[in-house]
Amino acid sequence: MPTFIWRCGNLRSDMGVNVVEMDDRGRITLPARLRRELRARRFLVLRSGREVRLIPLRDPLDLKGSVKIPWSTEELEEAGEESAAQRAEW
Repeated sequence: MPTFIWRCGNLRSDMGVNVVEMDDRGRITLPARLRRELRARRFLVLRSGREVRLIPLRDPLDLKGSVKIPWSTEELEEAGEESAAQRAEW
């Protein structure tokens, strides 16, 4: 099967360029180096005309500990229980 690169314009020197093939089930495999660099298993797929962009989606659990909140886990659990009890009374 011939390989075609439909659009080559606007490539920067820091962009990795790879040619991948789609298998008979419509799957593509990203090169190992790219997978390691992106550290993502899920992607948002954007289609624009005849182009497709893959946007890595990070695991929300990777954010754990990155934001400091002024409440302890116990305080949050207690507030959640109180809120649930109030809703149950309605």
